[in-house]
Amino acid sequence: QLMEQREKGKVDLTQFKKSLKDIATNPIILGILAGMIFSICKIPLPQIVIKTTNNLGCLATPLALIALGASFEGRKALAKIKPTVICTVVKLLVLPAIFLPIAIQMGFRDEKLVGILIMLGAPTTVSSFIMAKNMNHEGVLTSSVIVSTTFLSSVSITFFLFLLKNWGLI
Repeated sequence: QLMEQREKGKVDLTQFKKSLKDIATNPIILGILAGMIFSICKIPLPQIVIKTTNNLGCLATPLALIALGASFEGRKALAKIKPTVICTVVKLLVLPAIFLPIAIQMGFRDEKLVGILIMLGAPTTVSSFIMAKNMNHEGVLTSSVIVSTTFLSSVSITFFLFLLKNWGLI
């Protein structure tokens, strides 16, 4: 029995290597690295590349939302309602409730404090669903969290903005 417990805690080296490879070949990470290289090296891009990239960027979120909506499975999502609610509450209420007072203590005010609120309380990004799918995850919990945080973030952000405004911090 002790041997079984040791084997359960043991890292599967093959799976670990596959995870590292998946992270290293993730298109989002590769795109960020390419952009950083161009930025650091100050390599000028032709206007056509800039315009094309901007147009694709404008389409990325709507297309990802369409893909998420098309693959959303309500019955499977209901089966994962408890973790969805926990993730949503943590993302939209707990994180801002913990870190906004810290930011206030550090002296952040006005637009900087609003920026921190948005970073803390924004909905879960659609790219997390795409990443989950690329890593062979079914994506039910991910899509459920995206949908719930997208719907409820308008209420939670408005609530925190109301508090910050009433306390004279913004």
